[in-house]
Formats: sequence, structure tokens, C-alpha cells
Amino acid sequence: MTDARANEPAEAVRREAAEWLVRVQSDAATADDWAALTGWLEASPDHLAAFEEAELVAAELDDQREALGQALAPPDAKVVALRRGPARPRRGGVVAALAAAAAALVVAPMVWRAAEGQTQVYRTAPGEVRDIALADGSHIRLNGASQISVRLGWRARHVAMGQAEASFDVAKDPGRPFLVAVGDQQVRVVGTQFNISHYDRHIVVTVRRGVVEVRQKDMGGQPIARLTRGHELRHVEGAKTSAESTTDPAIAFAWTEGRLICQDETLADIAARLSRRYATPIRVTAAAAGKRFSGVLELGDGEDAVARRLGQYLSVPVNRTQTEIILG
Repeated sequence: MTDARANEPAEAVRREAAEWLVRVQSDAATADDWAALTGWLEASPDHLAAFEEAELVAAELDDQREALGQALAPPDAKVVALRRGPARPRRGGVVAALAAAAAALVVAPMVWRAAEGQTQVYRTAPGEVRDIALADGSHIRLNGASQISVRLGWRARHVAMGQAEASFDVAKDPGRPFLVAVGDQQVRVVGTQFNISHYDRHIVVTVRRGVVEVRQKDMGGQPIARLTRGHELRHVEGAKTSAESTTDPAIAFAWTEGRLICQDETLADIAARLSRRYATPIRVTAAAAGKRFSGVLELGDGEDAVARRLGQYLSVPVNRTQTEIILG
């Protein structure tokens, strides 16, 4: 006879694994929760095995949900039992298996969703900068007029960028890569610091620390670039090529410190960047759009002061209405 107590430790580990997945994927999860989970996983190889087993079971049950649901459905009320009197107890194996399947159908989706992670959407209005602390210890600073979604799964951490600019300081976790989907490209890191700008189909990736891999959806699974500190990649969505160059990362990260560093940029491009940073949009006339400026703009001075400086330097008139600032 098998000693039922011999299975208790393994069952306890499975329960704990499911509880951990639910805990770290809840809205209340903190960096301390992830640190505690790491400690639990490192305490025994059985713990990681329990997670992997739960994921496999959840995936299989999810695929078989319809068939199992039909098998567990109550019999049709019109069917008349041929046997009279009280039914004799059936063999426990089949009943136990169906009961376990029924329980798994309820628990598996919860475990699977926890393993995949819940999606959180973050938005900023023009003129708003937002700091986001993720449960894994990573930090994101989101520039104005931006939108991203974040999903911290068990095997990978996912970010999807819409029209947005964001700086990332990613907590190192070799077993759980940090993947950023931006336009037709994917940025992959383990633990590093980088900035991504994605507006009007233009993508700029700049690395301050660590290594960043860039892949392109229609060019196979191999990285098209591996960027290290001081390297930058520029890409236009739909293009078959990207331009890689060296740069001072401080230029890309300047917006996080309240400055805009311009290097021979057109007034039209500068105005677009300022309009995301200020609540009052700045518009440039066609006659002034191509004028170029190099210098440092202190964003904390306010939109009026910045617009006046640009106007003075480039000799273009500055007019303010109730809804916008016009250069040119």
C-alpha cells in the first residue's frame, strides 16, 4: 500500500507554486514579493519544477477545456436510469480523475493568467512626465503624450510601446528577459538602461548601460543589432535597414533631467518634441519649419521662455493665442 503521507510534500510545493504565481501577479505585488519569490525558488529545484509543471498542466487543460466541460456536464434530464434503487458506489479512480479535472478547470486558467502576467496600461498627457516602478524592481520614466502597456510574465517581461518616449532601467533577471515591442521591431534586454523614442513611425533606441538586442519582425529571429553603451539605432517602420551610430547617451536621456539637447535639428522637429513636453502645443509655420537649431533648452523655464529663445536665435516671430504658441 502506498503511503499517502509520501505525497504530501510534493502536493504542498504545488500549492505553494500556484499561490506564488497569483501573489506576484496581483496589483498589490511589490519588489519585495519578487525578491521573496526568488528566494523560494532558489531554496529547492523542486520549487522551479512545480512552476513548470503547473504551466504545462494549465496549457493542456486550456486546450482541452471544451472537451472536459462536456465530459463533466450533468446528464440530460430526459434520460431514464435503467437501474432501480440506490446506486452502488463507483470505482474511485474515474470519479477522482473527473473531480481533479473539474478542479483543474477552475484553477488552471487562474494559474495560467498569473504565469502570463496581467497587462497594465500607462498613459501620459502632453506636459506630463510619469515615473513607474514595476514589481520586478525595474523603473520606467514616461515622457509626455505617451502610452505603453506592461505585462510581467513568469518567463518574460513584456512592454508594448505606442506613440511614446520612455527611459528604462531594467532589473537584471537572466531567466526572465525584458522585451519591448516598438513598431516593427523588438528590443530584448536582461538588465540594462536605455531610452526609446517612438513617434510618427520613427524609432530611436539609445543605450546608456548594458547590452540591448534589436530584432525586426520581418527579418527572421536573429538580432539585426547588438547595442552597447554609447550606441544608438535609428529606424523608420517598414524600412529594411536601420542606421547604427555612436552617441553620447546624455543627449537622449536629457529630457529625464528637464533639458532638451538639440543637435542641428529642424524647428519643426523641435516644436513636435516640445509639444509633447508642454501642455500648450507649439506650432511652426511652413516658412520657419526648416530652420535649424543646436543648443540646450531648459524645459523648466516654461514654454513661453523656450519659445522666445528659439524665436530670438532663429529670427522668427513668436505669437501666442489662447490655445497654442506659433513660431514663424
